Amino acid sequence: MSGTDHGQQPPFNDPKHPSWYTEPGAGGGSPVPPSSPEVAPNPYAFQPGPGSQPAPQYNPYGGPGYNQQMYYQPQPQPKGLSIGALICGIVGVVTFGFLFLPQIAAIVLGHIGLSKEPAGRGLAIGGLVMGYLVAGLWAILLFFGFIGAANSGF
Repeated sequence: MSGTDHGQQPPFNDPKHPSWYTEPGAGGGSPVPPSSPEVAPNPYAFQPGPGSQPAPQYNPYGGPGYNQQMYYQPQPQPKGLSIGALICGIVGVVTFGFLFLPQIAAIVLGHIGLSKEPAGRGLAIGGLVMGYLVAGLWAILLFFGFIGAANSGF
């Protein structure tokens, strides 16, 4: 026991040092720690400066110091035209088409959004449906208005 520093050695059967593990009941004396050759420090290795924090250690079992792998997040695809078509369609329905321009804008923006923004397809279709619905209702009202005016001798 003389000449060895037992305070520096890991305890017997330490899971962090499997080379120290022995089979229970295998008999024999205490395990002998593996000898490691002395390695000279690398002069080109990164040396943290004063005040810098050490890098977190990787722990494969989770827990403190566990670094989760970073995954690539794709950039969101643009949907501006499709959203504009939907908003104009809603405004056209809410105002019953009295403003006349929102339903035209909903139709135009909806068609452009369908061709240029595949991510906003549902929004563009919603704007197109509402735009065509309000424009169609106004076309029917105008048609019957002209028929009624023609029959009244106006």
